[in-house]
This record gives sequence, structure tokens and C-alpha cells, in this order.
Amino acid sequence: MTFGNNGDSVDYAAHMNPDQLAAATAQDGPVLVIAGAGSGKTRTIVFRVAWLIDQGIDPHAILLLTFTRKAAAEMLNRATLLMDGRASMVFGGTFHSVGYSLLRKYSSSIGIDRSFSIMDQRDIIDAIEQARKNLTPSISDLKSFPKAKTLYEILSRSVGSSIQIENIVEDRYPHFMDYTDDIVTVGNTYQDIKRQNNLLDYDDLLTQSVRLLEEDEELRFHISSNWRYLLVDEYQDTNRLQAGMVRMLATGHNNVMAVGDDSQSIYSFRGANFKNIIEFPDIFPGAKIIKLEENYRSTQPILNVTNQIIEVASSGYRKKLFTRQATGPLPLLARPFSEQDQSRIVTRLIMDSIKSGGSLKDIAVLFRAGFHSFELEAELARSGIPFAKYGGFKFVESQHIKDVLAYLKVSNNPRDLISWVRLLKMIPGVGEKTAIRIARNIADDYSSANLEQLQLKAKKQRESLSELFDIFLKVRNETLALPEKIEMVIKHYLPYLQANFDNYPKRLKDLEQLASMGATYPSIAEFLADVALEPPETGLQGESDFSQRITLSTFHSAKGLEWETVIIIWATEGKIPSPMAFNSPEDIEEERRLLYVATTRAKRNLVILAPQTVYDRRLGTIHVDLSRFFEQVSFDSFQRYMV
Repeated sequence: MTFGNNGDSVDYAAHMNPDQLAAATAQDGPVLVIAGAGSGKTRTIVFRVAWLIDQGIDPHAILLLTFTRKAAAEMLNRATLLMDGRASMVFGGTFHSVGYSLLRKYSSSIGIDRSFSIMDQRDIIDAIEQARKNLTPSISDLKSFPKAKTLYEILSRSVGSSIQIENIVEDRYPHFMDYTDDIVTVGNTYQDIKRQNNLLDYDDLLTQSVRLLEEDEELRFHISSNWRYLLVDEYQDTNRLQAGMVRMLATGHNNVMAVGDDSQSIYSFRGANFKNIIEFPDIFPGAKIIKLEENYRSTQPILNVTNQIIEVASSGYRKKLFTRQATGPLPLLARPFSEQDQSRIVTRLIMDSIKSGGSLKDIAVLFRAGFHSFELEAELARSGIPFAKYGGFKFVESQHIKDVLAYLKVSNNPRDLISWVRLLKMIPGVGEKTAIRIARNIADDYSSANLEQLQLKAKKQRESLSELFDIFLKVRNETLALPEKIEMVIKHYLPYLQANFDNYPKRLKDLEQLASMGATYPSIAEFLADVALEPPETGLQGESDFSQRITLSTFHSAKGLEWETVIIIWATEGKIPSPMAFNSPEDIEEERRLLYVATTRAKRNLVILAPQTVYDRRLGTIHVDLSRFFEQVSFDSFQRYMV
């Protein structure tokens, strides 16, 4: 029993089922909570935080690790309502933000300057492209060599999985085997570029914080004695580094509650390791395992299908979801003849739902890969059905946003060569080589004397660089608030924006939004860190823009969401599982888990569409089978749709 902020008693047992209660009130020591889809995982974590504080645990001694800052904020806000504000003192954030926090305080002990900048995705690609082009001896045909984005995927996967680059290439990119040594060289050069420019990428926030904890035993015990209770959300999505961070942060007490669902481990392409959650009891001997199996989202007929999909998985924690919503329509399975027929059925089902009083926002069409919906998108457009498709560029990946952020990055870290080059290339007549030469000779000297030493031939270039120097001197004025500094930068950037973008009025509004975002930050460093660690998804579009549209989404993007009606298209062999998984039993099992995630998004209606034929450019129209994952579901679990 505890008390809320209004003095009313709150009975834990009245707010949770027995399994949730057991998890929320577990005693000290390691606990693994296997939280099935829709089983109230967030509620359990919220009450766990509240219960710990109610037991007299100092809120500052609790660390909540999540994969998004939004998730941490939501949980702690809810816990705060229960605990008269005390839960607001709990440290909650992502693995990367915790790593960033540790490095800002202690990085000098491992030889890293605390003024480091965090690279965003574009910075990383630019740096790797620079390393790629500077290979010695150079590669005669760079077109056949992996692109910078692919190189980063290889390097990042190697870091996150603690697997050698050579093995990553052999396993995932065998067509680049002849270039393995050169890929390793690019990786080494990329590391040199970061060191020389005092830069850290996302992976470094983990590798260097883990290194910090490993190498400094006294500091490790100091940190773990401060955070004596760890809560880890979505543990199935952790990579080896993140699991290692949890293990070291728990040094001396092992008070770790890991919450996750092995059946929803679907991010191996990001480095997530399915074995982390499976091996948790081995890493933390004596761990108590609690399963949450009561589902609060779907009807039992839907769960009967999802349970059958996952129960034949080759490994994992056995569980069977159940619900008190015993009745509901059977999931619908249809085998239209062609992709065009599939699209027409989807359109018809949506139209029927609207006629029956349904809402567009309550319907989602899910698919394995983004291109699987192209034909459907055309059919929806012809029928006048509005839709929003998950995906696309993030707000901070837009060129104009990155340009303005580059000003702030250089102001915060004058050694940031990548951002310097980005800014200098905006000056007319300054190309890549000249920009690199200037950037390497500027350091932190914005004086007129240094300007002369840079030997710029054109008067216009000297004037432009002088103006740029002046901006940096003004931005570094500590008396100015961050929004004022951003406005100052935007004013300087505006002529370039107007000259290079036909839609500059819209982009200017994005920049104004960026300035507004800075209003809550006390410093450029903290603002840049948050933008890099938790980039906003879009510009001016809010959820209201999608309120009267159906959702089109890949299975991956649908994780964590739910709809009244879920329509799964292309439920056929070669689509799900993807042909890329055919040679690996582990990959096939991840495809199974991916489909499980998709089907468990449905609350009341689940529709499965599996065309009988597909058009192949070489072979013409060919027959395709129903996905093996649905073949394993009993016939009487579905109703059949007459095409």
C-alpha cells in the first residue's frame, strides 16, 4: 500500500493482475519479466518504480533504461502521479543518453576531451566517404566498392555485435569478400578521423562508456553504488554492448529487472542479439523469471492465431497469451488471384468499414517490406482513400536543418572538421579540397590575422569567411539564450537558403521550429546531444495530420502500435519470410517473430491476404504458396473470404 499525491491510498493489487504484481513487488536480485504482446508491460514498470520508492529507495538510486526518451518520460510521468512527484527524480533515458552522461563527466579518464561532438547520421556517412576516397593504394573502380552507407552498416554491426569485420563481411556481404582488407582500412581511417576531430558517433557512446566502466574499477563501483536499482525496458532489443553495460552497472548488487519479450526480438539488422534475453539467467545466476501472459489488446480468436505462429519457434520462453475478451470475429484469410485483386479487396474492406461507421485512423495495412505496398498505394489513390505511410526522411536529415546545426556544432567544437567543411562549401567557389585545407588551418582562431594566412584569392571568399568568423564569435556569447543564437545563425544562412531551395519558405518554417525547440535548453552542447540522440521524426507534421487516414506500415515500424483492424498483405512465401532469410535458420526464426509482432497489433479484426500468383520479370506470372507461418495455423482458426 502506498499514497498518491492527494493522500488517497493506492492498492497495488487493485491495479495489476497477479503476475504484474509479482513483477512490480519483486525483492532484490535479478528478475527477468517476459512480457507478452499487449500484456501491460508499461504499467508493470510504472508500478515497479512507484513500489521501489514506496519501500524507501532513494529515487536517485533508480535507473530506468529505455530505447526512446519518450518511453522513459511517459513511464516516469505516470509513476510521478502515483508518488507525489518523487519519481521525477529517477534517472530515465536511453542507453546512448546514459553513455553520453557518463562520458561528459568522466571521459578524460580514458583520454577523451569532454568537449567532444556527437556525429549524426550524415556526419558519419561524410566521414566514411572521406575515408573511402582516401584509400591507399586507391581502388581503381570505386563503383564496385561498398558505398559509405553500407560501410557504416558493416562497421556498426561489427561494433554492436562484437564480431570481427571480416566475419561480418563473410556472413552478410559475401559479394564484398575481395575488399575485406580495404573495408578494415576504411574502418581504421574512420576511427582516426573521429579521434583527430574530437568526434564520437552513436556506437562510441556505448563502446567508450563500456570501456570507461571496464577500465576504471573504482569508478564502476562508484556508479553502480549510486544506481542500485536498474530497470531495463525492451531487453530483447539490446545488443552485446548494451547487455554488457547493464552487467557492469549492476556490479556489486545485481538488482536488475529486465523486461522484454523474446518473441518480439526483430532488430538483428541493428545489432540486437536475441541471445541476450535468452541468456539473462546465465549472466545473472539465480534470476527470477516472471511471465506476463494476460493480453489486454486483442480478442481471443486473434490470440489463438498468434499463439500458434510463435509456439513452434525453435527457441525461447514458452508462453500462451490469453484474454478476458473471449469473443470476436475469427481472423479472415483470403487468397486473391493477383496483387491487383489483393489491392481491390483491401479497398473494398476499407470502404465497408467506413460504411459501417468505422474510422480510417483505426485501420492499418501491414507488410514485410516498403515496396510491397506500391501497387496498393496506387489503388487507394484511385479510390480516394487517404493514407499515411510510415517511413521517410527524419527532420534532422534534411539539408537545411543539417546546415544550421553545423554552425552550432562548430561553435561547440571548433575541431569538428566535418561540420567546418559543410559550412565552408556554402561559400561560392570553395570546393571540397579547399574547404578541407581551410578547416584544418582554422582551429579556434577567428582573427583577421588568421584569415590572411588562409590565402583566399577571391575577395568575396575572404569577406564570406570573415562573416562566418563573426557569427561564431557572437554565438559563443554566453549572455545570449540559445533561441537567439539559432535565430542569428538562420539570419546568416537565409541568403544561401533562398538561393538554393525553391521551397525555401517552407524550409524557413522548419528552421523557425528548430529555434523554438532550443528554448528549453541551457546550452548548445545539451541541445545538440538531444537532437543527435533523439531526433524528431518529422518537421511540422503532427499526429493530427494522420487522424483521418489509414496507416500503411512495414512490420518493423508497426512495433509498439495497435489498431482496431489490421490487414496483412503478401502473406506468401518469398514475402514473409523474406528470401534473404532462406539460408539461415536463425533468420527464419526472426521472420517468424516479425510476423508475430504484426499479427499482435490487431485489437478486434485481423485480415490475412495472400495472393496466389506473383509477376516475375523473367518468368512472367507464377504461383506462390501461402507463408509457411500461416500453414502451421489450424484451418478452423480462420474464416475464409470469398474473392
